Amino acid sequence: MKRTLPLKRTLRTALAVLAVLAVVAVLGALAWWRLAPLADAPTGTFTAPEAYPPAAPAPVLSAAGADAPVPDLQAVLAAALADERFDGTTTASFVDLATGDVLFEQGGATPLAPASSMKVVTAVAALEHLGPAYRIPTTVVAGPTEDSVVLVAGGDVTLTVDGEGYYDPQARGASLRELADLVLASRGGVAPATVYLDTSVFGDDEKADGVPNGDLVAMTAPMAPIMLDGGRIDNTVKYSGRHPDPAMVAAEAFAGLVGAGAVAEGTAEAGAAELGVVYSAPVAALVDSFVLTSDNLLTDAVALQTALRVEGAMTWAAMATVHLATLEGLGVDNTGLVFHDGSGLSPTDRMTAQAFTQLLVAAAGSASSALFQSLPVAGYSGTLTDRFEDADDAWGTVRAKTGTLTGVSSLTGTLTTVEGRQLVFSIMSNGHTVGTDRLEEALDATATAVAACGC
Repeated sequence: MKRTLPLKRTLRTALAVLAVLAVVAVLGALAWWRLAPLADAPTGTFTAPEAYPPAAPAPVLSAAGADAPVPDLQAVLAAALADERFDGTTTASFVDLATGDVLFEQGGATPLAPASSMKVVTAVAALEHLGPAYRIPTTVVAGPTEDSVVLVAGGDVTLTVDGEGYYDPQARGASLRELADLVLASRGGVAPATVYLDTSVFGDDEKADGVPNGDLVAMTAPMAPIMLDGGRIDNTVKYSGRHPDPAMVAAEAFAGLVGAGAVAEGTAEAGAAELGVVYSAPVAALVDSFVLTSDNLLTDAVALQTALRVEGAMTWAAMATVHLATLEGLGVDNTGLVFHDGSGLSPTDRMTAQAFTQLLVAAAGSASSALFQSLPVAGYSGTLTDRFEDADDAWGTVRAKTGTLTGVSSLTGTLTTVEGRQLVFSIMSNGHTVGTDRLEEALDATATAVAACGC
């Protein structure tokens, strides 16, 4: 449950958030020329019905930090990172957003497990290659017999039965009921006897390399190209147990809605007549959701969708290829980087602190600048709602993606100093033994010290 903030904190946070959003508006306006309108944007093999996001907002304030003094961070960060809670391998990179100048680095080129900070990479790749308006299709075509239809999975894991489900309304797209209504209308109201489920678009293992089997129980689900509510058994709980075969669960639900008595696996015939198609929410909304809430399954689904678009294959290997190529294309040094998934759930993923900050600087001037408005706000939203306690210098001025695995913690994002300079940063710690809570407190204290720095 989101806590109620004291009035002073609420007002300060609101003002700081408005300032950061003004910067995002400026960045979005600068990058808008690269964003194709939805009529030209890819949506599988189909055309989506409406545009997202709306027209680029007009800037209301000058970009933060353009004339603010550049801080000298050596002393403040040397002291902060000497905290005994950083008892593992800790790397850090702090960079001036306006100039790209490195202000501080500690082991910046050392590859470490990033945990969920990895979601920043997936968000950028999706926004760069799919675009914010892209929607994932789920299609039904005529089956091999007159009394059958084929449900063709396209990669959407946010489907619902009837419009109500786990994901926030803005991240929810179509429902199976809508799809069933379209199919029945195409068939003149005649229910099919059999629904065939075609999942051939996904051609890989149900989990990425390195992801523990136990994580498929609640932290994510066995990957499949169609799911209801991310495969959750209880669609009101983030870490609900997951269905062992979420694709078949979706197919059975659809069969019930169209009145079919049987469900079987199958493959759509080439050129089969389309009976109905529905779409996910736009990629921009999906990115908002998985960056803010750190949803592993949704992140991986979007990463695989990006791989399908760019490489023509919905596989973990294709995803890794796209991630590496995206970084290289944006001028990021990808030496030593390893991607086994898009969510960071695999402890064998590797990123560097300097790669994160290079990526954030590049994203600010590219089609993926929308990432910045998706980052959780310190003490206010997403996975930072209950972080930065009593750190009023950070409230609203630090926006960052969190990352947590056993012995792994990270924080990657942007902050504005007390003098108004906007920085991007990444801090990663591997092999710590002090416990997640204490390590997160140390990460938060470090970011707060920089935000408060008039140095």
